[in-house]
Amino acid sequence: MTADAVIVGAGIVGAACAAELAALGMRVEVLDAQGIGGGATAAGMGHIVVMNDSPAEFTLSRYSRDLWLALAPQLRMRDAFARCGTLWVAADDEEWQAARTMHAGFEAQGVSAQLLDASELRTCEPALAQSMAGGLRIEHDSIVYAPTVAEWLLTQSSGVENIRVRLGARVSAVSASGVTLADGERIGAAYVIVANGLGAQQLLRSLPLQPKKGHLLITDRYPALIRHQLLELGYIKSAHHAAGTSVAFNAQPRPTGQLLIGSIPPSTCRCWLRCCSAPRAICRSCRHSTASAHGLVFVRRRLTDCR
Repeated sequence: MTADAVIVGAGIVGAACAAELAALGMRVEVLDAQGIGGGATAAGMGHIVVMNDSPAEFTLSRYSRDLWLALAPQLRMRDAFARCGTLWVAADDEEWQAARTMHAGFEAQGVSAQLLDASELRTCEPALAQSMAGGLRIEHDSIVYAPTVAEWLLTQSSGVENIRVRLGARVSAVSASGVTLADGERIGAAYVIVANGLGAQQLLRSLPLQPKKGHLLITDRYPALIRHQLLELGYIKSAHHAAGTSVAFNAQPRPTGQLLIGSIPPSTCRCWLRCCSAPRAICRSCRHSTASAHGLVFVRRRLTDCR
């Protein structure tokens, strides 16, 4: 069989590509070895954030956020979209200076951002520890539940009549003119898009992809405990390094009232119990928040045994 475009992977990237091409009138075949919205799509926090580590990253992430904000009115309640904003938290003067630098960069590019001193930070997020030096609020950053949005894009977006989804279809080879499935079936296409995450290395072995394991901890329901996606400014220098142990405070309020606490341990780690990055992420969150409860939530004291 043939299609105008074949997309390998039914995660959020593959689904977005399929919806866009189908809306242009192209016949799109979407193939996934598992199901819709799995893999990295299911494992991620769904944080829609403008990042400025480099001009290219800034341009791409800002454009991505603009597209999400335009799409948001069409999404359903189950897609859990919320324009909660990102609050970068500075724990000390060094990080406060980093916040000022980030603010200047965002302002120069026309991105709405507000610097908050220590007092303003506590007013904005009362659960944060009194010792925090300040913060930077990016008000239009948002959160979303990507797996259900992937399903919506493939089944309910405009042009959906041009999308055919085949699950349990493992692709064994790709070329410029199509793909070959594990059972030997050949699907021809004018365009082939490989969007199956790390699985792309099995099809295109020259891709410079490096796996980096992460952990997400989810709490019980504590509605309105925090209002923003909270990240420590140390997250930038920690989580974006390819090597070494990367553990940083990263907490997200979900519409359900639950909190997600994230961490990213080293890429060489094969067992999180040996790495112990998950409890370390909790400990780092303890440094930043004064709210407390049982389980995987914040406590009232600053821990001193975290290294």
